[in-house]
Amino acid sequence: MGIQEEIFEVFFKKLEDDENIPVSIVEELKKLWESGEITSQEKILEVVKGGSENGSKNQND
Repeated sequence: MGIQEEIFEVFFKKLEDDENIPVSIVEELKKLWESGEITSQEKILEVVKGGSENGSKNQND
């Protein structure tokens, strides 16, 4: 396993352990990582912001 894989493994584990992070966001990030679509911190932020906005809308419904 390479350094980048180890970093993302720890990153995903910490996200999963954080009850403030919706599971759907973690799953989406994992899918993007596995498909090679996560290439930057900006992409991660985009997914997290998009997911948290959806979560906020769902909580208000």
